[in-house]
Amino acid sequence: MLRPHGGDFEKDVDNAVLRGVLSFVPFMPPFARYGFPVGLWLIELAPPLCGLGFVRMSGLGLAERERYLERWVHAPGPLRMLFEGMRALTLMCFYQQPEILAVLEIDWQGRAEELVERRARLQRMAPELANPRNVGNLARGGS
Repeated sequence: MLRPHGGDFEKDVDNAVLRGVLSFVPFMPPFARYGFPVGLWLIELAPPLCGLGFVRMSGLGLAERERYLERWVHAPGPLRMLFEGMRALTLMCFYQQPEILAVLEIDWQGRAEELVERRARLQRMAPELANPRNVGNLARGGS
């Protein structure tokens, strides 16, 4: 529910995704940074409110967890926003894992090298060729 499973996506990246999510938390705005753990706590403890008995989410089986999280997709207002924010952060960290990028046949390292080389080539060009708007600035001694 939070990330794709099955087929080519059945990779052991959960710990790396969790590290990615936790590394992002300090850069969230203060409200989200302090609210994120509260939201996780709420999701963990809310199964009794959904009629699943007195159990935490981590105590549910995989199929029950899927059904429980599906309820959060249809939750009202702020609760849905909480779930969607957690899901978006999880997906962002999931899709940046090297194993997942390989499955998607995305060569980010190759793309980064290509862009660095292109930037270096532009910097070696005469300034008026790189950006014609700079010609007037260069004639006046500006940069």
